[in-house]
Amino acid sequence: MKILKGYTKNLHHPKASIVERYIAEEAIEFCSEYIEKAKPVGLPESRHDERVGGKGSRGLHVITPTVEDFQQAHLYVLNKSNEVFPYILHHEGLVKESNPKMSKNRVLKKHNKTFLDWFKDTIFADYNASETLRKLADEPKRNVIT
Repeated sequence: MKILKGYTKNLHHPKASIVERYIAEEAIEFCSEYIEKAKPVGLPESRHDERVGGKGSRGLHVITPTVEDFQQAHLYVLNKSNEVFPYILHHEGLVKESNPKMSKNRVLKKHNKTFLDWFKDTIFADYNASETLRKLADEPKRNVIT
């Protein structure tokens, strides 16, 4: 309240005086923040400034995802492959046959949990499997380059 009382200069219209001074202060604050962010006009910038400052594609980063994320990504790729689709249906059928009283949701969870190992064993046991299926069955590299 002390600050707002200090804004009153016209005692006949104190509300209008407070509003005018408050708006003027807000405008000055906005302009000062805007000018701080402004770039100088006419000075060329070096195209290497961002890279030297730590931005850009300088360097190489390698991350190792968790086992769950890794398996989820591998399963996602397998689910999107047309060559793997018959194997997915076959494995789901095997899971349903071994657990006939299981709900569809639990069958799907068990299928997702056991499919990668089953698929790998099945493909490497089959000598007639294509090279693409062998590469898909083999786990991808654990390290991811970003």
